[in-house]
Amino acid sequence: MREWESPKADGSLFFLPFFMPQGENVKRYFQYFCVSCLIITAMAGSASAAGFALYEWSARGNALGGTLAGRADDPSAVAFNPAGITQLDGTHVVMGTTFALPLSDVVTTDAQGTSTTTPNNEDIFVIPHFYITQRINEKWSVGFGEYSRFGLGFGYKDTWPGAENVYQATIQSISLNPNLAYKVNDRLSLAFGVEYVYVDLEISKRLGHPVVGPKSTLTADGDGFALTSGIHYRLDKWRFGVGYHSQAKINASGKTELPSMSPNTTGTVILPDMINIGLTYYPKENLSIEVGGINTRWSTYRNLDLDVEGLGVVPQPKNAKDVWRYNVGVEYGLTENWDLRASYSFDEAPEDQRYVDYMIPADDRHLISVGTGLTLEKWTIDTAYTYIKAEKVNYDLAASHTDGILPGQSKNGVTHMVAVTVGYAF
Repeated sequence: MREWESPKADGSLFFLPFFMPQGENVKRYFQYFCVSCLIITAMAGSASAAGFALYEWSARGNALGGTLAGRADDPSAVAFNPAGITQLDGTHVVMGTTFALPLSDVVTTDAQGTSTTTPNNEDIFVIPHFYITQRINEKWSVGFGEYSRFGLGFGYKDTWPGAENVYQATIQSISLNPNLAYKVNDRLSLAFGVEYVYVDLEISKRLGHPVVGPKSTLTADGDGFALTSGIHYRLDKWRFGVGYHSQAKINASGKTELPSMSPNTTGTVILPDMINIGLTYYPKENLSIEVGGINTRWSTYRNLDLDVEGLGVVPQPKNAKDVWRYNVGVEYGLTENWDLRASYSFDEAPEDQRYVDYMIPADDRHLISVGTGLTLEKWTIDTAYTYIKAEKVNYDLAASHTDGILPGQSKNGVTHMVAVTVGYAF
């Protein structure tokens, strides 16, 4: 099993926005940070998810189905449960990405009873991540993460039968999250942090007719803040952890591109809080089993009303419900340097069936993941593959409540995800 050990940091400390040693390594650390920011800003993509929450925060996390709240023993604990970073010695830097290919067909039935099956565009989306952690002393540790908690990406031909609802949609987000962790004693650790969330969206559809109607594109961005916290408790063969992300109020502004005008458009959305719970058991030193779940309070997502200059408020009810993502993950240390991982997760969908749309053609999801981790002296390389099978969405009820939705259903919803994370211990 992996042991995140490295030489302890010495020398004076400063904040950038995390503590690190001064001296010759400062320039190198700063370069890591800047390069990571540039990569994430340029590449941050999104994939189909239950709601538009993302949980792909590291390759190891993907392989274990997100069961890192109880383990919390690598730098991605910053996202899963920041209290766990007190388990890490020295300084650790990791970065990587998840590549996602969502696939689905949507069957629509027109007024004449003719059914048409439309596949989505086969686009690959990128979900990057970056973490750095450092132990300050025997009691205090700090960590910083860049990752994405929300996003979706789906597109169709711009003349498909549902184009009046949407033919292209992308929601991207970036979280910047410093955390401070305190080791109360050998068993209990606590953590607290602040999360800056930036959201960018682009939604395109046709007006009046799915084929010849004029195109309309909404582009907007906004930001907000959330709080993060964590608790980690250790027993001889057991670990228990809780990680928390609070709500984030996002005030977004942008423009709606119409055939003869581009009015300013504003809107406010409350992104949900998340609580991640995990219980881990170590029957052997090289074997761990964690069960847990993530509760995402989508009931905060009541509507997405848009205020379009000159046209007034355009109501878009959502009425989402709170959901759970249940998971179980197993990690086995085949050798001292080589770990094998596997997991299963069940992800509930939060959408109210009256207001489902074509941006998320998926209901509840089943996730099967496998992966491996390799340690080479101070380097770590983690890889993962996830197969996601989505249950069908029935659009018959939504056809009478949501603009541009036709009777029909989604089918063949599958997403393939490949992830890699590379780390180095100083």
